[in-house]
Amino acid sequence: MNSPILDLVNSQPSKEESKARLREALQSIVLIGLSKSDFFSKASFYGGTALRIFYGLNRYSEDLDFTLNDTYEGFRLDPYLNSIKEVASSYGLDVELSTKEKKSKTPVESAFAKPNTYETFLKLNVNKDFASLLHKDEVLKVKFEVDTNPALGFKTEVKWLDMPEFAKVNVLDESSLFSGKIHAVLCRNYKNHIKGRDLYDFLFYIRRRVSPNLTYLSNKLIDSKVLTKDDPFDIDVLRDMLHKRMESVDFDEVRKDALRFIFSNEDLSLYSKDLFNSMIEKIS
Repeated sequence: MNSPILDLVNSQPSKEESKARLREALQSIVLIGLSKSDFFSKASFYGGTALRIFYGLNRYSEDLDFTLNDTYEGFRLDPYLNSIKEVASSYGLDVELSTKEKKSKTPVESAFAKPNTYETFLKLNVNKDFASLLHKDEVLKVKFEVDTNPALGFKTEVKWLDMPEFAKVNVLDESSLFSGKIHAVLCRNYKNHIKGRDLYDFLFYIRRRVSPNLTYLSNKLIDSKVLTKDDPFDIDVLRDMLHKRMESVDFDEVRKDALRFIFSNEDLSLYSKDLFNSMIEKIS
């Protein structure tokens, strides 16, 4: 099959990187399918995968995260699955699409795109020695989620996907994306540790000299009950919160987690409380 997806997969030196590239191709197919519908008139793309696809973050990200542009409890993902399946079929891929059944009422709608990884690689005519390393029942899945009751105050911009085809995507701007990442650093625990990939992304924004959207961040912290509406909140308060967060970080665990998601070798040996406290002072 002569396909831009094949070019992505075959150009990678290892099984894990090729699988990561196939996952990225599936992520793009989901985005294209959503773009061909009215989805982005109602919702916007954010999170680590948005940062990877549209801003060149040097790590892969597993999930696609979206937020509605306003609260809508009746929103469902089911009407958009056919559009995604049609795009996948146009590239010769048989992808199973399904929504997640909720066991309790939550403001998050989830769905999955799942091809048979082994069959997909064979269909793409990848190197046979490489394909033999895959388990025949192995399934690579892409989860996509929509927050139907989001904190508001974020700003958006239009970005264009260009691989494997052009598609218009509504994305949170960098300032709002940074605020979302800071919220994750402050509030999200991963197996009782902070996610290393969150701190890796945090430094990405610092290096790009991005200033956080404080209105959006304040609203997210209020939603998480970290702040109340009456609490003062500015850059100085934010820096203090981040410094306190660094006190409890296990930087050995941070390095281990971050390295699992980075495409090329990077030296993370300098990751330490001193480094991050210094970088926190650069936030303005």
